[in-house]
Amino acid sequence: MTTIIKKIINGNAYFYAVKSARVNGKPRIVSQVYLGTADNIVEMKKQCESLPYIKMQSFEYGKLAALLHVNEELGFVDIVNKHTKKRSIEGLSVGEYLLLDIVGKSHGVLSENGIEEWFKKSSLSFMWDFPHKLNCQNFLNQMSYIDSETMKNIGDDLCRVLVEKGLTPSVLFVDESNWFTYATNYDGESELLRKGYNKKHRKDKNQICVALAANEDNIPFIHETYPGNVHDSEEFSGLIDKIINRLTELNICSEDLVLVFDKGNNSKDNINQVTSKMNFVGALKANQAEELLEVPLSEYQFLYKSSEGHKIYGYRTKHQFYGTEFTTVITFNEGTYKLQKRTYESNKSKIIENLKDLQRRLESNRGKARSRSSVETEVADIIMKKYRSVVKYEIIDALEDQKKPQLKFWIDEENEKKCEKSCVKNLLFTDKHQWHTKKIVQTYNNKDAVEKDFKLLNDHLFVPVGPVYHHKDENIKVHVFLAIIGLLFYRYLAWETKRYGFSMRILIEKLSEIRLAIVQEKKSNLCKIMLEEMDTKQASLFSSLNLGKFLPS
Repeated sequence: MTTIIKKIINGNAYFYAVKSARVNGKPRIVSQVYLGTADNIVEMKKQCESLPYIKMQSFEYGKLAALLHVNEELGFVDIVNKHTKKRSIEGLSVGEYLLLDIVGKSHGVLSENGIEEWFKKSSLSFMWDFPHKLNCQNFLNQMSYIDSETMKNIGDDLCRVLVEKGLTPSVLFVDESNWFTYATNYDGESELLRKGYNKKHRKDKNQICVALAANEDNIPFIHETYPGNVHDSEEFSGLIDKIINRLTELNICSEDLVLVFDKGNNSKDNINQVTSKMNFVGALKANQAEELLEVPLSEYQFLYKSSEGHKIYGYRTKHQFYGTEFTTVITFNEGTYKLQKRTYESNKSKIIENLKDLQRRLESNRGKARSRSSVETEVADIIMKKYRSVVKYEIIDALEDQKKPQLKFWIDEENEKKCEKSCVKNLLFTDKHQWHTKKIVQTYNNKDAVEKDFKLLNDHLFVPVGPVYHHKDENIKVHVFLAIIGLLFYRYLAWETKRYGFSMRILIEKLSEIRLAIVQEKKSNLCKIMLEEMDTKQASLFSSLNLGKFLPS
């Protein structure tokens, strides 16, 4: 309970707001706030009475208005409505429903079921007025207007707008990821919902996979949703065809484009398909050119320093892969080497310690008898998969007077040296023979652009793909499509505001802190909507993005 007390200090009376609580059974003051003298308190009361408004309620505005701004810049709602056939009725159009889904999901709503509740409490409720409810079925009804062909047409038009604004891709970074779902594939009706290797280690759940191609500004150019049990290299071929088709639609020459991808997409057919249409920079597995890893570091050339200040070295040569000779660069990052070395030594020590503990327990006659298979299982749990070529072991069957098998283990020093070379060096290959070595390496290392996009697609502050609750393929594809469009909105916003130098997260935090307040005039019952105080950066963002035009009257 908070009370006001008076203290006499040097003959003067001062007042404090104090809060008391029992500490160890005795009443104690746990906090106090200085209020000042009686005259100070009277003056503050007069100042409060002179204020013209009383604040009643506050709403987040900046991020929402920024998304509405991007919608206008790209013409998203109009593009969707152009490609969907729906009779004109009072209420929201298909495009507005999809935009509302994107905006709601970007404010932490995990499914269409929660959008109506969020809408009622958001500043958007002052801007949009319609006669029907925002229930889940209404969203599903609107999603039914969007099929694969419609999504392609919408994507083509959005990319056309981006190209008109100067965002023509010269490099596309390709990567794949997956998301587990809570949906059950009844009687195998879904082609997308399948079991597979899951990055969240949820092997018990069905999953979907998504391939994404993003340009140099991290803006998604094209994506594909495919079954959870399909290997990335199998899907890669279809994605190339889609990229070529989109480039054709945009009148962009594919021969001017460079595709960047990792070793998981490699195959002879895929490499031939890429090189027949465009250029590429890719990575290779260590066992595809082990002799190149033997080149001593003294023959490497210093290329540049990474953003973290680590020196990057490279050794350039020509080598044949998949029946064709390519420019090949072996890279070495001293920062990565030191980190991996520390990680390796730490994990190796833990593995040896755990194996010694198991060895000791097996040598003891205490405890229950152990079978060979149970020991095999425990050893497999101790030795991580990527260390099994280095840490070798042998299980010796129990003798007649023993209850347990025995364990021997050792470090394969030759394999350890091979592992160190393959882990700290990266094999790159390309058909851009005229490029400088530094440019080849930097272009490949910039592949983290699409990796960062996948991180945003897992972030509830943006428009996440997961969790996926839909069980129909058509709805799953639209769900992923809207998440990708949400990512496009945010990346376009970052491109527009890049002069501020904000990271994506800081940009969103700055915008989210721009708020509206409903205030009531003291002398009447009239209410007004007013902006709360902003800092200088927020005021600049507000002005440059012209967010004031969305303010409700």
